[in-house]
Amino acid sequence: MNPLFSQPAASLYFGSLSETGFEKILQQQYPHSRFVLLTDENVAEHWSEFMVTGFEILSRAEIIVLPAGEENKNLEICQSVWEALSEYEIGRGDVIINIGGGMITDLGGFVASTFKRGVRFINIPTSLLAQVDASVGGKTGVDLGPFKNQVGLFAEPDLVFLDPGFLETLPQNQIRSGFAEMLKHGLVADAAYWKKLKTVKPENTAEIVPYIEQSVRLKKAIVEQDYAETGLRKTLNFGHTIGHALEGYFLNKENPLLHGYAVGLGIIAESYISLKKGLLSEVEFNEIEAVCKTHFGESLAEKPIAEELLKLMQNDKKNAGGKINFSLLKGIGNCVFDQQVERGLILESLQYLNA
Repeated sequence: MNPLFSQPAASLYFGSLSETGFEKILQQQYPHSRFVLLTDENVAEHWSEFMVTGFEILSRAEIIVLPAGEENKNLEICQSVWEALSEYEIGRGDVIINIGGGMITDLGGFVASTFKRGVRFINIPTSLLAQVDASVGGKTGVDLGPFKNQVGLFAEPDLVFLDPGFLETLPQNQIRSGFAEMLKHGLVADAAYWKKLKTVKPENTAEIVPYIEQSVRLKKAIVEQDYAETGLRKTLNFGHTIGHALEGYFLNKENPLLHGYAVGLGIIAESYISLKKGLLSEVEFNEIEAVCKTHFGESLAEKPIAEELLKLMQNDKKNAGGKINFSLLKGIGNCVFDQQVERGLILESLQYLNA
């Protein structure tokens, strides 16, 4: 087996950094390493001082602050980080700590795993989306224009620290964005979990926190069975074929869509396709649509052009043989992958979303 696809899974720590022994772990595992904190301007405002003054081992860490936003997850930004790492004389024995949302953990993991053919890295996700999805599973990468995650590789962090305290400074739209991925986990893998989440009010962060670990465990169980995404792991792409197209379409417009909002809308559209293909019952579809519309139904400031979305989907990295591949629901809690959908039905689902 290609060793790239057989990397040991990251060690996960749930709870506050102090409770999980963050500093002691760093001291034991990296006694002679230098540290670089990679973050964005929003996170730095709230947490940089906390990290360098709260943990002695990080008091001399270099800090690289990037502009915030998905539009900055690109190769140009990567080059600026690689150049900074060279200036700091960072070596393969040193450690990059990615502290931020999914943009930082995706880009930071890619930067670390390609710099000098691989520098160790740690993820400290500060958004709900990153905690339940982006920071776990070994996917790293950056976007190419409107095309999501077109350049990247599988690379595991050494450690992932999931501290719910970081969520305290998140705006409500960021909480809802992460909640979409949690809903997806229930839809593709655990009907009982979906049933619990249906009653959760994501605007109350305290209601979300008890479910973070369960979402991570569900994703981790799938990833461990199919790390290289040749089969089962593709189910985690449910809602993302159309969701990524929506996110890319609005990326440089006046009202960009957060990832989770795009996925929430993608869940509705791809559930519609599942219904029309006879995989999902009408009762289940209505249930899914009602929940997702409650949280994400008002997020489209303008109606996207279906043909332009279709063009974006045609360049999706999950496609094969020139065909657009979907993961679709075969009932709540069950998902099938590598489902080719005819062009007419895709357009119909987009028109339904726009109605």
